[in-house]
Amino acid sequence: MRRVARPLALLALLALSLPSCSGAPAREAPRASAGAPQPAGPGASTMPAAPAARDPGTRWKLVHHETFDAPFREPAAWTEDAYGDRSPYHVDAFDEDGEFFFARGGEAFRDGLKRFRSFRKSFTYGEGGWLTVELYGRDSDRDGVPETGGRFEAVGGKARLVSTRHYDGAILRSTAPLPARYRVEVTVSNIDFGGTTEGRWTHGGKVNGYDGDEAADPWRFSDGSTTPLSATFGNGVYFLCITDYARPAPHNNVFIHHHRKVVMDTDNNFGEGGPWSSVWNPLTGRAEPDGSRYVSMIWLRGDAFGSPWNGNGFTSYTAGGWKHGPVFVDKYLDREAYVFTVERDGQGYAMSAAGRFHHGGRTTYAARRGFREPPVTWHYNQRPEEYEPPAHNETVDHGRTFDTWPAGSAYPDHFFFGDPHINYYEGTAEFDDVKLYLPDDG
Repeated sequence: MRRVARPLALLALLALSLPSCSGAPAREAPRASAGAPQPAGPGASTMPAAPAARDPGTRWKLVHHETFDAPFREPAAWTEDAYGDRSPYHVDAFDEDGEFFFARGGEAFRDGLKRFRSFRKSFTYGEGGWLTVELYGRDSDRDGVPETGGRFEAVGGKARLVSTRHYDGAILRSTAPLPARYRVEVTVSNIDFGGTTEGRWTHGGKVNGYDGDEAADPWRFSDGSTTPLSATFGNGVYFLCITDYARPAPHNNVFIHHHRKVVMDTDNNFGEGGPWSSVWNPLTGRAEPDGSRYVSMIWLRGDAFGSPWNGNGFTSYTAGGWKHGPVFVDKYLDREAYVFTVERDGQGYAMSAAGRFHHGGRTTYAARRGFREPPVTWHYNQRPEEYEPPAHNETVDHGRTFDTWPAGSAYPDHFFFGDPHINYYEGTAEFDDVKLYLPDDG
């Protein structure tokens, strides 16, 4: 029997203040305790227990618990995103009509952007509208109606994410900015966004979950060529992410990579030279090249702006210690459920992933980094006064000149999960038991 979310009417508690992020140092042992992998016993349940909070000094109270028993009341009509400064989705030089792409792609990019129209839907869900659904659809024939679009369906008490085409987008996010201290939790299951099956990238006529001819147009090309890259070499989904801007929504992948603070996700990847990612194998004690079905736990680095195409570098947690670069914690399995949490205690971010994993068996992986542990977490400051020396601002020119982290800046925390890319990712996944905790100071 499903349990119904209780009316708590505490949405106002969410609007307490604005957040941001920074990173921490790579070390051989994590600062906070990490779940040592334990082999799964015979007949072990496929539902993981919720991991414990990483800050034992905080007492948490549950203020929202969404179980997706009610249908999504999606508006029938799409609203066109005409881009430009007047668009509510305009943010910076990396958004859909961002100066970065015009500067790098010139008329070829301009022509590519004109070949279709972009449409969006945005609507609230859950108790008091504490969650917001953000959808994107591409109108390839420019007739005013997207051929497909990302969506969520309430099926069997879960939010089922459906991205039919790689240019669909759909995320569920917090409606209001999160306060200085919070804990958010989500259960993710039935993940089907590419990867290998029986060791092969091609399965059932699909290549990494794609038909095989998808291009990451018009936003992903290179400095050497304006020809859009293939999208088939990367397919994935975001399990849980904290962003640094006021209205999280699906955008191109270059934009998303510049606006993450901490994230747990997967990107099933391969190429002629092999995968770009590795997975830590606790049984062998080493990182092994592997692009299929990894689970990341990463803190985005704030000590340098990073690559204009790929965004900030990151510090990754593994059972073998902190790593700078794409070494990830483990791999998810088919038909398994995983509990992901992000906790902000006012001084740092903690993350955990619990479930039955490929290498570690049934376990909880958990770690914490302080905001200013070098390298600092990207845009950690919710308020200007939180941004303490040393400053890490850079003045860069990516189609226009801007400061990456100026004095007096502040960055809100929102959480989201789903498919945030409108030029990559195609598949389905299910989300359930979204919980928000705030400190119980009473």
